[in-house]
Amino acid sequence: MAKLIILVALIFLAWYLRNRFISTPKPERKRLVTGWLLWATVAAVVAMALTGRLHWIGGLLALSVPFLRQFGLWFMQRKLNQMDQSQPNQPQTDTQIDRQQALQILNLSGEPNRDDIVQAHRKLMQKNHPDQGGSDYLAAMLNQAKDLLLEELDDAN
Repeated sequence: MAKLIILVALIFLAWYLRNRFISTPKPERKRLVTGWLLWATVAAVVAMALTGRLHWIGGLLALSVPFLRQFGLWFMQRKLNQMDQSQPNQPQTDTQIDRQQALQILNLSGEPNRDDIVQAHRKLMQKNHPDQGGSDYLAAMLNQAKDLLLEELDDAN
């Protein structure tokens, strides 16, 4: 009976994970699967420690690896930010763009309203933000284009 309950639970879990994977946008699927693998590893280590197949100290060490990795990534990012601030040789985005270039950067045309500008900026920034693997330069150009177009709207009103 217990095996049947476990089998039904596994089938339901597989069905749920499949539907969740299909409904997730393609750019986010890698992060979703990575999270699932992390939780599966944690569950396996806990199960092995509880059943006596793994010493509890080994289980604690295994569970600490993801946290140490995350701390290491955070520490490296902090060091890189300090290095960026101390190096004045970084490329500047002081290049001024005109209205037409701003419209092209945000994939807009005509006379967009405030909502169109903000929505286009948000959509592109989600794809090109430096925290999501995009470049600082692209993010700066998107911000500059949005600021220019919104400033023109405010001046016109």
